[in-house]
Amino acid sequence: MSTKAKRRGTRELLVDKLDPKRWVTLSKNTGGIRIYQLWVDKKTGAHFCLLDVPKGGTVPIRHRHASNQFMYCLKGQYEYANPRGRRLVLKPGSFYMNPKGNFHGPTVARSRCLLLECYDGPHYFEKPSFHTSKTIGKMAAKTSAKKRAAAR
Repeated sequence: MSTKAKRRGTRELLVDKLDPKRWVTLSKNTGGIRIYQLWVDKKTGAHFCLLDVPKGGTVPIRHRHASNQFMYCLKGQYEYANPRGRRLVLKPGSFYMNPKGNFHGPTVARSRCLLLECYDGPHYFEKPSFHTSKTIGKMAAKTSAKKRAAAR
């Protein structure tokens, strides 16, 4: 359930109870990762969401984002791997920031996780294989091939 109030052209939003019908499950190759979108700025693509990741849930490929990624671990252990063998493990209370365009992953949940994730712009340059049109919504950037190449 949410409450919205409009004041001086700005919308306030209070989500005080999660609607179970608003959880969206990513594609089958993620092991059941679910996303709950809390807020999105339709102009910029910035957004906040909750991720519910079952033990063994994974983002199976290296990928990058079209904006800065921020993540806070509320529950569980969520691991990022990188090609140099270094692993980052988020635990309850851990904060993670990944800059725009930086390749990272794959990831795996070492235990069931609840993560708060935020992006300061659109989520992806283009839809990755582990998302569908339903799960990505308006989170993909509408950029030209030239802009995507410049971000690399």
